[in-house]
Amino acid sequence: MAIPLAGKIIIPILVLAVIGGMVALIVVIVNDQNDNTETTVLPPPTSPSTTPSTSATETTTSSATPDTTTEGPIAKEILYQVGVGIADMTGPCVEVNFMGYAEIGQSGRGIHTRQFSRAFLFVQGDTRIVLVTADVLAIGIGVRREVVKNLQELYGDMYSLNNVILTGTHTHSAPGGHLVDLLLDITILGFSRESYNAYVAGITRSIVRAHENIVPARLFFGQTRVPGVQKNRSPFSYENNPAEERERYDGNTDAVLTQIRIEREDGSVHGALTWFPLHATSMNMTNRLISADNLGYAAVRLEKELNTMYPSRRPIVAGFFPANLGDVSPNIQEARCEFSGKICDNQFVLCDRMERCFAGGPGKDMYESTKIIGTTVFEAALEVLRSGGTELKGDLAVTHQFIDMPQEVVPKYDPVNRRFITNEPVSGCKPALGYSFGSGTTDGANVFNITQGTLTGNPELDGLLGAIMSPTLEDIKCHAPKPILLATARANSTIPWHTQIVSATVIWLGGFAVAGVPGEPTTMSGRRIRDVIGDVMRARGYQPRVEVAGLTNEYIHYVSTFEEYQVQRYEAASTLYGPHTLEILLNKFAELTAAAIDGGVVPPGPEPEDHRGNASSLLPPVILDATPIGRNFGDVLISPPTTVRVGDVVSVTFVAANPRNDIRQESSHADVERYEEGEWFTVATDADWETRFHWERVSTIFGTSRVRYEWHVPAGTAPGTYRIVYRGAWRSIAGFITQFTGATNTFTVQS
Repeated sequence: MAIPLAGKIIIPILVLAVIGGMVALIVVIVNDQNDNTETTVLPPPTSPSTTPSTSATETTTSSATPDTTTEGPIAKEILYQVGVGIADMTGPCVEVNFMGYAEIGQSGRGIHTRQFSRAFLFVQGDTRIVLVTADVLAIGIGVRREVVKNLQELYGDMYSLNNVILTGTHTHSAPGGHLVDLLLDITILGFSRESYNAYVAGITRSIVRAHENIVPARLFFGQTRVPGVQKNRSPFSYENNPAEERERYDGNTDAVLTQIRIEREDGSVHGALTWFPLHATSMNMTNRLISADNLGYAAVRLEKELNTMYPSRRPIVAGFFPANLGDVSPNIQEARCEFSGKICDNQFVLCDRMERCFAGGPGKDMYESTKIIGTTVFEAALEVLRSGGTELKGDLAVTHQFIDMPQEVVPKYDPVNRRFITNEPVSGCKPALGYSFGSGTTDGANVFNITQGTLTGNPELDGLLGAIMSPTLEDIKCHAPKPILLATARANSTIPWHTQIVSATVIWLGGFAVAGVPGEPTTMSGRRIRDVIGDVMRARGYQPRVEVAGLTNEYIHYVSTFEEYQVQRYEAASTLYGPHTLEILLNKFAELTAAAIDGGVVPPGPEPEDHRGNASSLLPPVILDATPIGRNFGDVLISPPTTVRVGDVVSVTFVAANPRNDIRQESSHADVERYEEGEWFTVATDADWETRFHWERVSTIFGTSRVRYEWHVPAGTAPGTYRIVYRGAWRSIAGFITQFTGATNTFTVQS
């Protein structure tokens, strides 16, 4: 249904106004309350398909073979063709709110590190699998559709939604507004065409580069443990899982790092894929600079190491994927109240009103914490890469299915005996969020001290919300014991607040299975996924090598276990489709894995509607840029000192224009350059850890702004003559864009 322009403006305003009123009332009401059988084995093997298909079905596979993985010496047979590609996907770095903490005031003000898309393309015969990890909170179906459309314009039907699998690293320090669903974009003030276009362009470019960089390759599987970088932020929920199940594991997080190393024929490294369960929240809610956070730091470090070890014309690509990260925090220090400093947990031990409870560490600030955590993960990944590992030999396959979650009826899962109970069917619910969704976590606290673990609703608040999204009696019964705060499926709007249709994916790489989960599975949820897929593999003669990839293809918030759901902390309250969400996915992963191994066919499922055409935004455009009287764009306002040493911070300021005029993908807003033999050479860009690019609006009315660029001179910097160059683009009132450049005086770095 077409909406008039006035409607597109008025509707978001009304929605935001209602939400603002809701939040205010929630604070008043909640703070006021604060005062006062038979079992069967897994589904049987699917009958093998006689003619594997690459287009008519949702299964892309070669004929299945028994497990032939080899230990020790490298086999000579080359089974695969593999391409790797990396591209800059950085979005608008200023004036667009970050997606992750839902902080309306957390709009971008520059860049610490750039966002990258890393693509891996696996080929065997007619089978092609694209797996991407992108430095963003999550990827939505809208972005994936446009990426596939771009690829099909270049390569025909070689690529589709069936075999193009996109994941996010889950950084909370990147611009949002690209997910289309109303609730996911509302704190960004609606849909951001700038973010959306930037992400589509960068992801597409990385896949094209992988397509053009296919070489004969071998795959090697390896694992190691990574101590000291994780903490379960909801241990009370975890403890509600069966004791018999918990006793199988040595902790309430998975500290195992899993890696697939890609080797060329000559034994050199072509790329590496690494999975590890960790939230990319070392950069906290006060950060205003784009950052790839801890996993992004690990990726850049590993790529620098590998590209130094194996110099070649095309870069080696190292992708990091979040595994079962839902309740896993990198902020390993105790959560404390921000003013009093007392230990808190936002459930049993609360802070004073308007005082946030959040955790940090292990560093003295968020930059140091990001570096410490990222370095530890990088070092573990490098250790695995150098260890040899087990060669994977077998077929490639990818199975993918869209799932209408509220319509699913599946056998209940028994986690103690690791069996589906066929005579106890369970079902999904219409999407809804519980009261504790409003509490946040100790990674991203709320200032109103709304508590976790809320099991009762509030009649006054329910009455208010009922005017725009009232849950039915069926909803209330289906979601119990969750007290429904936002019955998002019942909101009457042209764009859904949440989708009902999501996708599940299994990628099969020669005896190694990757389960693509469209949300954030908790630690125990991920373990159950591995158990279910592992049992399917064992039944077919394979050693269970399984990993979970969170944030795959869509974003559905969290996936908690049935037992964790009863506690209703943040992760459970944010499990959209009710207490049996995980069990639906477990059944699907068993089916998809069996089809991937056996060459079976799974139905495609109901593809979700495309709502991009109805997306609205309250984000203001750039109107114009101007300079102070007597100044030009690029003029230096604060110059560098004449002499600096390693460890110093060089800070310079320029007359600037809005960086949204040119986001400079595959380029840089500012560079550090060194003078050698009559020429200037770039030694650092705005993508480097040692630099920070800050943009500040001076006058909104007059359109003036300035840029401050910092270079933290790193160890190993060569003595010599340096300068800093800033490149911008200013917009005239008529909308014309003009490029400009500014450069500082030279300065000397002394040894």
